[in-house]
Amino acid sequence: MRPSVDIWWTLGSPAEPTSAAPRVGHMTAVPPEWRRGVRGRFLHHVAGLYRQTAPSWNARGASRGWRFNLSAGQHLSLTDSGSCLIVAVGRGAPVGIDAERLRPVDDAAATIARLGADRLAAIMRRMAPAARNRAFAHLWTAFEAFLKLERLPWDIAAARFAAVQDQWRFSADGTANFSVEAPMGLVFQPIWAIPGILLTVASPVCCNVGVEKWPRAAVAGGMDKSGVAGAAELDRTRK
Repeated sequence: MRPSVDIWWTLGSPAEPTSAAPRVGHMTAVPPEWRRGVRGRFLHHVAGLYRQTAPSWNARGASRGWRFNLSAGQHLSLTDSGSCLIVAVGRGAPVGIDAERLRPVDDAAATIARLGADRLAAIMRRMAPAARNRAFAHLWTAFEAFLKLERLPWDIAAARFAAVQDQWRFSADGTANFSVEAPMGLVFQPIWAIPGILLTVASPVCCNVGVEKWPRAAVAGGMDKSGVAGAAELDRTRK
């Protein structure tokens, strides 16, 4: 069976103070800001959808970065962009995710060059500003997602990311695609299902990806999870 990734997103608020009471206190490896307040409630609700298949769903013992091994062959990755909070649950394969709003970026090419990806930076410098911004969003979210997937130190991850820079192809508008001509054990899947935001999923294999918006009321008001599509429901909305 092909691995899958469930993407859950909602509009939240800035991180709660670390003094706030944790909602997912057993997930000791998850960053503190994701265990409290709005983020904690959101993650708590998402976790509830998977407890039937993984009663001991937790993130104990994970290390380095925002990608965590769960029970029953499941994996968790977290990201945010402004007020947009995103949780990904990989089933059958580890995943890393990152998201960016499409916006003007100062020194976009220079930022990519700092990863050691000089070829990509050179291509970006020849692009019109709007295309360059789009290309940057693709490349930067891919790198950050890769960083979370592999849980490597930044400099090592940058070197490995630069080593596969020849696999990227660009359209005239800056849209980037990672072309894998032979099995490499690395796939980047761009997802445009969240308004105004590019989300990139990094995984060792191509996955079926389902996206579901979590109602803000469920996070803020404690709505029962029955008001939201379950994990099986995403199987009908795979991208």
